[in-house]
Amino acid sequence: MLTFQKFVETIDGLEDARVLLAALEFDVFSVLDKKQLTFKQVARKAKTREEGMEALLNALVALGALKKSKDSKFASTPEMYKHFCRSSPHYKQGTAHLKLEKNNEWTQLIGTIRNGRDLSAFEGDDDPAFRHCFSYAMHERSEPYADQIAALLAKKKSIGRFLDLGGGPGSYCAAVLRKDKKAEATLLDRDAACNVARALFSGEKFYNRFHFKPGDLFDSEYGNGFDTVLFSNILHIYNPAENRQLLKKIHKALAPGGRLALVDFFLNEDRTAPYEAALFSLTMLLFTATGKTYTFKETEALLNKAGFGKITTHKLNEGSHVLVAHKK
Repeated sequence: MLTFQKFVETIDGLEDARVLLAALEFDVFSVLDKKQLTFKQVARKAKTREEGMEALLNALVALGALKKSKDSKFASTPEMYKHFCRSSPHYKQGTAHLKLEKNNEWTQLIGTIRNGRDLSAFEGDDDPAFRHCFSYAMHERSEPYADQIAALLAKKKSIGRFLDLGGGPGSYCAAVLRKDKKAEATLLDRDAACNVARALFSGEKFYNRFHFKPGDLFDSEYGNGFDTVLFSNILHIYNPAENRQLLKKIHKALAPGGRLALVDFFLNEDRTAPYEAALFSLTMLLFTATGKTYTFKETEALLNKAGFGKITTHKLNEGSHVLVAHKK
């Protein structure tokens, strides 16, 4: 049960978040790089007022994101330099961009609950620049789970011809191709996402088995004869009618006896657990035109109606699961 103290502490945590977001907004970790600078030097490079920057840098030290020397110079911690400095080979450009972008939209939560979704926000063509950054963010988020999913799919039989629908940066394709040396993988996504996948994996030994199909989930043909199709974190974007359309296309693309691996957050029947899935319902309210988090039973019903059976459930981390279903 949520206590009064935890309630207050959780809301107060927004202050810490705002401090870190300000650091990203002013690119503090890139300004510092591997150097030690005074607050005046940082303010000059970041084009801010000295007073505000001094207060921000001291707060970042208090949070453990920066270090401060006895002569009042500031430096990044190794962790912050590694992930949030642009000169670092491990710079998480997608995560940094997405955290800033999503923060702005989360401020609209109260208005969205009161008045409904602003559907005008979803009009127009896809923005390639956003898709580029989003794809990197998805790689940074997906990479820890990609090997786990590849191992699950390769556990009892070969993955074979593999189709990753809307797979963004191709993290799952890469994991599958590393795990199954005979597999062939096709990534279907927008041009910007396919370009990120090429940049990430063109130097890998498996690259000659990695194929790209730039396109749209609804408008493009998937092909046929695939042994395994991955539908990862797509279900929650769309309403039931839209998902039925996509699942029928997947069914058609699979070879006889082929399987679909559906990765997502899933809710229990009372829609209050697990916590991550319940919270994700609010995320979908803000960031999609019609999406939501589905329950296990709702998802199984969609799969059955599209011609899938023999459904098994496998738990991942953070409230996420894989449903593996076979073509009837």
